[in-house]
Amino acid sequence: MATEMRNRFRQQGITLVELVLTIVIVGILSSVAYPGFSQYLQQSRRSEAHRALIQIANLQEHFFLQMQRYASLSELGLKTFPDNSYTTEHDYYRITATVDPAFYRLTATAIGTQTHDTECQTFTLTQDGSRDSSSHERCW
Repeated sequence: MATEMRNRFRQQGITLVELVLTIVIVGILSSVAYPGFSQYLQQSRRSEAHRALIQIANLQEHFFLQMQRYASLSELGLKTFPDNSYTTEHDYYRITATVDPAFYRLTATAIGTQTHDTECQTFTLTQDGSRDSSSHERCW
């Protein structure tokens, strides 16, 4: 009876070897999955730059209809830094504007953790709708 109880107790517990093996397997799976997940996050954050550039372009066009000229970012009512730049909602991109009465060029440049996205560091959008990126056409 006593040996039967000991055998039953041993079958219910886990050994140190099983625990270490589980930790090793989880570590290997994590090391394989993390780089792919990180790259996915970087790509998904690009939409923040796209969205902000298009939103500011819409503000520029609205301002142009009223004032017959394009405006600086601060004139559009955006909260800007002293260098007249604007950061996107989650601080992944800094947007600058080159403005002339009849022309504007908006440029979004990766900042912070988004600088690890080496494929797509900058995006530009002009008043005629031209889009460009620093490296790949697929960035837009």
